[in-house]
Amino acid sequence: MTHSSIQHNPFKVLTPEHMRADEAHSLFVEPFTEFQKLCEPGHAMLHGPRGSGKSMIFRYLLADCQRLARQVGVQDLQFLAFLVSIKNTGPTASLIEFTEARKFNPNASFVLNEHVLTIYVASKMYKALGALDIGGGPEWLDVTKSYFHTVKKLLIECGAEVRDCTLEAQSVSGIFQQITEIFDELYREVGHFAKRLAIDSVNRYTGPLCGYHEFLVPAIDALRKLPFLPDAPTYLLVDDADYLNSHQTKVLNSWISTRTIETISIKVSTQFRYKSFSTISGFRIESPHDFHEVNIAHLYTTDRGQYTKRIREVVRRRLEWWSKKNSYAIEVEPDKFFPPNEKQEAQIREIEEQLRTAFKDTGRGYRSSDDVTRYARPNYIRALGGPSKSTSNYSYAGFSQLVHVSSGLVRYFLEAAAIMFDDQIINDGDGTVRSIKDSIQDKVIRAEADNLLGRDFDTIFSVDQRAWSDATGEPASRDDVAWKMKKLRNLIHALGGVFYARLISDFTDRRVFSVSISGEASSGVKDILDLGVQFGFFHRSMIGNKSGTGRSPLYVLTRRLAPFFKLDPSSFAGYLWVTDQTLRQAMVDPESVIQWAKEQGASLDIDQLSLFS
Repeated sequence: MTHSSIQHNPFKVLTPEHMRADEAHSLFVEPFTEFQKLCEPGHAMLHGPRGSGKSMIFRYLLADCQRLARQVGVQDLQFLAFLVSIKNTGPTASLIEFTEARKFNPNASFVLNEHVLTIYVASKMYKALGALDIGGGPEWLDVTKSYFHTVKKLLIECGAEVRDCTLEAQSVSGIFQQITEIFDELYREVGHFAKRLAIDSVNRYTGPLCGYHEFLVPAIDALRKLPFLPDAPTYLLVDDADYLNSHQTKVLNSWISTRTIETISIKVSTQFRYKSFSTISGFRIESPHDFHEVNIAHLYTTDRGQYTKRIREVVRRRLEWWSKKNSYAIEVEPDKFFPPNEKQEAQIREIEEQLRTAFKDTGRGYRSSDDVTRYARPNYIRALGGPSKSTSNYSYAGFSQLVHVSSGLVRYFLEAAAIMFDDQIINDGDGTVRSIKDSIQDKVIRAEADNLLGRDFDTIFSVDQRAWSDATGEPASRDDVAWKMKKLRNLIHALGGVFYARLISDFTDRRVFSVSISGEASSGVKDILDLGVQFGFFHRSMIGNKSGTGRSPLYVLTRRLAPFFKLDPSSFAGYLWVTDQTLRQAMVDPESVIQWAKEQGASLDIDQLSLFS
């Protein structure tokens, strides 16, 4: 995907690290109220599933975006951030299979893994500095040359053979590029050693051993003294840290535990698969003692009003940016750009009016508006599923519904909107788009839901095996993965069927998308639910437990599946208490759970889901 692709489609999802600074700055919308705290010095853990915006947040924190945001030069920035992406080109991509091969004792493995992580971070840091295209006169060049010799001295002290390395570059950027080449070569050397070790276990590592305190801390301290860089904290943005092996994770935790926040703050993003919170010495890093913790999915799940505001602003910015780039006016009001099916909404308004009229005699809520919110849309969906069996005619169009269906993740809204935009261009035929037809919106949302439990679900089997490794870094067997995925798929089908039975029943609280376990969850059930969270099929939140003595996990089915199960995507507050046994039954025989729920009809009750206990 080229940098200009967004000029052809305003909703195209670009990989944040490949976005130009002007694009990232123009399109970025602050994701949550705690964002400013994330910008302050201090270690931080940013948790969220794929598509929640973690990488975009890190992209916005980089120097080029911060210069645009604050309208200042590099030397006046409040912090200097460097992106350390792990997933695609990180240290586990080429090197440290020798850790898992058990050809080192644990202490030696930690030392070598820290060396690998250190030189990888250093390479990314100096590559970013070289790309800043820093100008300046002879004075800046002289101090940068002096810095080159500082780096060289530190490397020699760590055992690197760089005494004969001469400075050849004659520009500030060129010097940083030459330093990058030194670290890239060190990285290649340890990678070659790992490959040789796989063939001959008697090989001994004789190369340098760089570490956080031995190299990174003094090297970054020296950077702050350069006149063209800010005398401010350095942020190391470690993206997709789940892909570090277990020893590297403990090394990173050890760096966090040193609390060097006055000079270095480590910001880590994860997809809920972070392997350990223990350090090399066995101590556990804790929030908020050692780091600030933000769970993006939890924020979006529990504060939908804020999420809607954010999506609205994201859409406005993208349409305004696209309109300016393409020199023709476009409707930038999201509700008008994504209109609902007006015939459907008119019929739902009629049901709303009937509920208001009948409230005095048959109302169930405290106010007529309560009944309207609870029953208007479910009654409409139930009517569609009557004798005519036209439930498929329910339209999932309209900005509000699209926001709900995206289930708290911006990427899912944008990916679907991008497909809609392309389809609308084909439909119109003249290359201009004023709004997206409701039929196109509905078609795309339904197709996305089908794909999620079809093509996308099956794709999980082919993800990088590192994603399936356990806490020790040992890859799971394919049979084990297949069995877990079958249980997860069965569980999703069972819950979707139960939620639909609830929706079309006469029970008071029909709009349900969540379950919480009554009592203790077995390790097997918890593993499958956590797997669903990791891959975005569930969001995990917390609610008060049934006894009122504490809090219990709440698992919210992604609303992206609302069209698949014929559910109302606006439902949020309702949830069911279920037993561990019920969930285990659902994982092996979902139809039995769905059939039972259908048979309950109007008497379906939250406590009756303990039927199989």
